[in-house]
Amino acid sequence: MAVKKYLFVTSSLSSGGAERVVSILASGIAERGYDVHLILYERVKNEYPISDKVKIHLLPKNKGESRIKYFANKLAAMRRTIREVNPNVIIPFLPDQVNHFFIASRFMNIPFVATVRNNPFQYPDSRRKRTVGKIVALLSTGILLQTEEQAGFFPEFAKRKTLVVPNPVSNDLIDCHYPKRDSIREIATFGRLNSQKNQELLIEAFAMAYKANPSLTLSLYGAGEEADRLKDLVKKRGIEDVVTFRGRILNVAEALVSTDLFVLSSNYEGMPNALMEAMAVGLPCISTNCPTGPKDLINNMSDGILIERNNVNELAAAIHYCVSNPVFCNEAGKAAKKKMKEEYQVDIIIDKFIREINGIKGCS
Repeated sequence: MAVKKYLFVTSSLSSGGAERVVSILASGIAERGYDVHLILYERVKNEYPISDKVKIHLLPKNKGESRIKYFANKLAAMRRTIREVNPNVIIPFLPDQVNHFFIASRFMNIPFVATVRNNPFQYPDSRRKRTVGKIVALLSTGILLQTEEQAGFFPEFAKRKTLVVPNPVSNDLIDCHYPKRDSIREIATFGRLNSQKNQELLIEAFAMAYKANPSLTLSLYGAGEEADRLKDLVKKRGIEDVVTFRGRILNVAEALVSTDLFVLSSNYEGMPNALMEAMAVGLPCISTNCPTGPKDLINNMSDGILIERNNVNELAAAIHYCVSNPVFCNEAGKAAKKKMKEEYQVDIIIDKFIREINGIKGCS
């Protein structure tokens, strides 16, 4: 018997790639007539859109209690909600949610799928948390991965329970019209300003490329703990007049269409939504060949450019190559858009997701 009732879990529906994927998957599956429930830890402003057919459950805040009582009450609320929903499968996104709901759902005889939403070799930052996450995944009914490379984090015997489903790309982005460019002027990156995304590398490479191409500008979209340090670096390199920190925005598609070249400078990824969205729009893209994700998305020098991670000279050279070769950029952007449409659009990924979930022993 196929899975008919899905229970997703995430912290909220704002500001993260995992939350974005949950909103797309839950909405798409619900629109197909399945019974889809979503547990949130909190509601926030400017949430990702979600179908009104998805039934949302909000966990209580439980403020002002001791730590032990807080978690006991939280777990009780989780368990109570699971009983009320009585799903065929539980699929939490993000490490804390996976761990919490694994504990809350014990002895309820409901298939539990642990999800990996980032590079499991490096995320979370804490080795202890990574170890706990691995143990929980190995004890789960299934392990949902974004790429085959992530499966290498787990022992060989766990391969039978792994499911590989890439992130979906919104049809709104694939449907965007990206006009042909005769020149490259604005470079942009999208993502949290933190050490994982390594915007320092992009700023240093841009400073080098700017010397030979003084018409270039750089826009950094996003916010995060590295913002002040990155702004200081921009001043130190004397490029504050051509580098703009634009913060978080609501209309990503509009910003992508307005720029000329996208760069992902990360040290590591899960499967980078920002890169996928830029490719879907039709932007020429440069990405570090970091684990995991970019090499699954980009065929080097065909639909984008892959460079060695943390290699400032190689990134500067790639930027200069794109500026000098607008014809290549237009062709790479068109090829990238075609790939996203043919392999990663929502309906294709939802088909695969449903098929993989139904294939887990105990789920059907």
